[in-house]
Amino acid sequence: MKYLVLIFWISLWQLPAQKVPKKNAFDDYFYDAMTERLKNNYQQSNQLFEQCLSIDPDNDVIYFKIAQNYFDLKDYDQSLVYLRQAQKYNPNNKWYQKLFIEIKIKQQTDPKALYQLIHDFEAKAHNKYLIQDLYRQVQRNRLRVQTQPKLKPKEAENNIELQNLYNQKKYQKLIEKGEKALEQRPDDANIYLHMAKAYTGLKQYHDAIDYLDMGMDFVIGNKEMLKAYYQQYIAIFSALKQTGKAKLYQQKLEKL
Repeated sequence: MKYLVLIFWISLWQLPAQKVPKKNAFDDYFYDAMTERLKNNYQQSNQLFEQCLSIDPDNDVIYFKIAQNYFDLKDYDQSLVYLRQAQKYNPNNKWYQKLFIEIKIKQQTDPKALYQLIHDFEAKAHNKYLIQDLYRQVQRNRLRVQTQPKLKPKEAENNIELQNLYNQKKYQKLIEKGEKALEQRPDDANIYLHMAKAYTGLKQYHDAIDYLDMGMDFVIGNKEMLKAYYQQYIAIFSALKQTGKAKLYQQKLEKL
């Protein structure tokens, strides 16, 4: 038995060395490309993603990742080239559509055209926060002014209607009207405030905070509006018994 074991080990020793199978080359390149992207090394990342494309030239995810890298490099034209390829292979992907709109925002597309793109995207997005984020990006990318734009008579009338609904404690009706108003005026800080007040009235405090947070980007150089926002934050956090946050906004209010 001892000799049989010895012969077995000798035979193993004499076998040609077995090569350890390599990981799939595509996976290697993809992993390395994502690692470089996380380090903000976008050019190196794209070089590795291009290696992925040499193996799988119809992979829409790779085109999208390259488009993201070019977007972060502020090369929006090149980003759009690769994004178009991603959309060619996967035309219904909502994240590809979102990046398309973000590119158009950076390319200084007319705001009215951007609002239409976002409105058309809304049915696919199924996410109001995603949509509001795009509206905020449009607003931030526009030439910023020091005061809120003067409301047209119809817009002022709508805001008065929202205030009247709040005074009558018709909170659900206010929310319905407010949602429709935001479709027309997604950069009107006053509407977000009314929505927050309505949700506060319904004791849906987290929804109220969400609307305040969304509206804060549109409080541009308007001290009175900022005061109203801080007061609403204080009311919400006091109701939630989050005294630390309520105190923080009280301090901000006192500094105005």
